[in-house]
Amino acid sequence: MSYGNDFAGPGMGTIALHNAIGLNRHGLLSSVLCGSHRPSPIPKQVVRSIGLIDRGFRKLASLDASNWLWYFQAIWFDLWALRHVKGADLLHVWCGYGTRSLDKAKAKGMITVSVLASTHPSFQKRLLSEEYARWGQQWRATGAGLRRSIGELQRADYVLVPSAIVRESCIKEGIDARKIIVLPFGADVNRFVPKPKNADRPFRAVFVGQVGIRKGIPYLLEAWKRLGWQDAELWLVGRVLPEVRAVLESYRDLPGVRLVGFSGSPARAYQEADLFVFPSIEEGSALVTYEAMACGLPVVTTPNAGAVVQDGIEGFIVPARDVEALAARIEQLRADERLRNELGQAARARALEFSWERHGDRLAAVYTALHRGDLSSILEGR
Repeated sequence: MSYGNDFAGPGMGTIALHNAIGLNRHGLLSSVLCGSHRPSPIPKQVVRSIGLIDRGFRKLASLDASNWLWYFQAIWFDLWALRHVKGADLLHVWCGYGTRSLDKAKAKGMITVSVLASTHPSFQKRLLSEEYARWGQQWRATGAGLRRSIGELQRADYVLVPSAIVRESCIKEGIDARKIIVLPFGADVNRFVPKPKNADRPFRAVFVGQVGIRKGIPYLLEAWKRLGWQDAELWLVGRVLPEVRAVLESYRDLPGVRLVGFSGSPARAYQEADLFVFPSIEEGSALVTYEAMACGLPVVTTPNAGAVVQDGIEGFIVPARDVEALAARIEQLRADERLRNELGQAARARALEFSWERHGDRLAAVYTALHRGDLSSILEGR
């Protein structure tokens, strides 16, 4: 496994961790190559990392608005990982971090899998460029970085994606559907659990994620404004991005809106809410939707979030950017406590189907099938 970032860290680092845990549990993990790593259940002798220097490089890259430092960090990691690609039957590499590693693995006769956590890079660029332009801003992505990621998707024998929307975006951009494998993410269903509601508090909707344009925050705030409630709360849990501060300023007097800020442990925020709302413009399959479901919350989200939510069963799917539909579903769930409870119970049951343990089992089954050449049960998400 090759992951050029912070293994066992937040976001994609968590996904990479649970990929590794599942493969290790089934005796399929040879090594983890990563930029840096945090303590994890993976045996120390299995994990190789660049370490402190890479952490520093990524810290600088996070401050670079041009994204060029991220591009060079990916190249640097790939060159480092190149020396360690050996002694395995399959290379599992995160898209953008493995151009040369993929070539070496293929030359050695290894099966190569590129992991794509968001929509196809070209699809993503068009969608987010359009969205940012709506708000007078620019979506920044280096052309060289895009070409690198696209090349890796084309090189790899298979592309592992987390949702139907990612699969569809890849097909639209020319990736052969026969090499796309759909495997949803998961949640820690022991950490994220329902808790009894406090009857004395006001009705509360919660959003968890980066508070920015990509997540649909402007549409959520406008929907909340149209509802006109004076006795309800909307919690925005996450780091506020500079790009959205002007939008937030225009809604600063909106009753009930609370900017909670970043939380490394959002379980309590889910547990103290009545519903989860996530009007994202572009995702692969947002981890927060799995977590909210595991906490027994009905979810209002968009098809673009790549969630495993089934419309009308665990929550509601509304079109991206549709303020009226978003407001209507929030209003419906506030008005109908019975429906809210039914959807919340169904959400918890659905989340149990997508625990990280089951995710790891499915990944191991996919790779075992690939090694045996038995693809009929796994391609196209079957």
